[in-house]
Amino acid sequence: MNAAALSRPKQEPVPGRLVEAAPGACVLRFPLPPSLPIPLNIAAPENVRLVTWVFSGLEAGAPDGPVCLLVLEAESAALRGGVTLATHFRDLVVRPEPAASDALSPAERTLLTRALLSAGTKGLAPLGRLFGLVEAAVAALPVAENAPDLADAEGGWSLGGTAVPHGLLFRARAGWGGARVSQSRLRFGRHPRQHLALEPVWGAAPEGLPERSFALHAHGFTALTTWAS
Repeated sequence: MNAAALSRPKQEPVPGRLVEAAPGACVLRFPLPPSLPIPLNIAAPENVRLVTWVFSGLEAGAPDGPVCLLVLEAESAALRGGVTLATHFRDLVVRPEPAASDALSPAERTLLTRALLSAGTKGLAPLGRLFGLVEAAVAALPVAENAPDLADAEGGWSLGGTAVPHGLLFRARAGWGGARVSQSRLRFGRHPRQHLALEPVWGAAPEGLPERSFALHAHGFTALTTWAS
């Protein structure tokens, strides 16, 4: 062992709280060290996937101070022995204890919602398993006045604009659902539109014009208006 290793202070595990939203989908909440380490991936245990992450409580006067929320694809039992998180600074070991869903505050659920909707293609399936935690926050997201519209089209839905999403989140008569966009046929003109071919991933089927809908992109999302043609 070299001198640098001997002089480096031992890193004590950080206590965390583990919320199991559904089999194979968890949220790990833990206090952030002063270095504010940026999560990169899960170093251990194996076969645990980091879907997305978000910091909360960075504002002055936050009651719990800065915390980190990790969305993980894993069985909760596999995580209770500890999670090693690789960060931009150094590996961080978290020792989680099981927690109920009310361990996440409404503000944290809103941040988690935005992170999940912006997680790209890897976030669509976990969103379905975590939806019980974030449904209220999703429903409360505002729609901009100039938002693109989703409309009925022959054999499916059409979307205004040329920004092709990778997926859609929607609330149909049968409930919420998520679908992957497998193909988009663009029609250019003064008001360009795209006809979407969809592959259901979870929840309700993409049938009938939805009450709420969101276009999911690689690094963000857009709340859509609906227009019955």
